Amino acid sequence: MREQDQDWTPSRVVGEIKIRGGNLRALSRASGLQADTLRNALYRHCPKYERIISDYLQVPAEKIWPSRYQPKAKIEIN
Repeated sequence: MREQDQDWTPSRVVGEIKIRGGNLRALSRASGLQADTLRNALYRHCPKYERIISDYLQVPAEKIWPSRYQPKAKIEIN
């Protein structure tokens, strides 16, 4: 599997936020959320929270979590 097809690890997401001078708790509060709310996006599909993180990082959410944005396979029943 190619690297661009893999989700970023939670530690990479947090690290990228830190590189840009922020932290997840402050980003949550700045978005009007409880301090630990955005942590949910690190472990489960939460489009609203993913978008807040991706906007801050200026990286599309689809690139950070590609597995969450892949089209669902259609199953045909004969």
